[in-house]
Amino acid sequence: MAKRPIRVSILATPNTSPSTLYGLFDTLTWLSTGWEAFVTGLPAEPRLDVRIVAAGREPIRCAGGVVISPHLCVEEAEDNDIVLVASLGVPDTSRPENHDGWAFDWLVRQHSRGTTIASACTGAILLAEAGLLNGWEATSHWAFRDMLRVHYPETRWRLEKDLCVSGHEGQIVTAGGSTNWQELALYIAARFCSAEHAGQLAKFWMISSREETQASFSAMCHGIPHEDGAVSECQEWIAENFAKPNPVAEMVRRSGLPPTTFARRFKRATGYSPIEYVQTMRIEKAKQMLEVGGDAVEVIGRSVGYGDPVSFRRLFKRKAGLTPGIYRRRFARSRFERLGLMQ
Repeated sequence: MAKRPIRVSILATPNTSPSTLYGLFDTLTWLSTGWEAFVTGLPAEPRLDVRIVAAGREPIRCAGGVVISPHLCVEEAEDNDIVLVASLGVPDTSRPENHDGWAFDWLVRQHSRGTTIASACTGAILLAEAGLLNGWEATSHWAFRDMLRVHYPETRWRLEKDLCVSGHEGQIVTAGGSTNWQELALYIAARFCSAEHAGQLAKFWMISSREETQASFSAMCHGIPHEDGAVSECQEWIAENFAKPNPVAEMVRRSGLPPTTFARRFKRATGYSPIEYVQTMRIEKAKQMLEVGGDAVEVIGRSVGYGDPVSFRRLFKRKAGLTPGIYRRRFARSRFERLGLMQ
């Protein structure tokens, strides 16, 4: 007797991003049929039964005004092997308003039944709101770092990662930002079908290997405003003086606080320790210089406060996930200017 297809439900809400939802739907629906149809010519049965589910069966207008027509309502989709939550269009600083109680209840029920729950990008926010990420590692889009840190402190956020597998027996899977849903699709293919199926999926959809982490794409965001005046004044000062020697000691002096008190308040207000904040600002400036100019790496390192080229390169790779040279080749403005000149 043939095995039934693995049941996959993709959750749709009014905040859902249609690009991620339909990207996951297309790639997983074609798993083990696209390769056979176009390459081998052999008959094949779908390995996955992929459905879009929502509060009801009526069409819903989601993020960007795109209309999604669900296949099932959640009450009809209780028997799942995998539940996917696509990325959401949400504010970057404030906690989303809770209008999706039905979705939280359904996700909790699915989790209690042992269903694998996975999210792409900001879909992790829905999992966090439902309490499914409490105490576990998870990832999401790097640009939402402060919002996630402030509103969901019970989750151990690892935003440098493309993919986090956590929960009991890997029941919770979260993928990083934007196109990391492709990595999630490959993970599902490899875990629930086979490595061979994942390879075929990568070839058919031309999904490149991601040899770098999200860190190489991230930037230092402005962050959520806070009301700690002493820390704010130090942030203003360091923005213009980050390359000076011993900047943390100078910030402590300017704050008038004991060093341990300053460090605690700085971390609470910004999410960074003082030295992490300085290092991140310096590396962000170095990135900008690599993107727009041709100065040698050693010169750039000195200009942002690092006289030792070896130490600068090591820190840059730890923070950015790439060496300075590779970063320049990947993100230099000249690369994108050439695209605009192509005929």
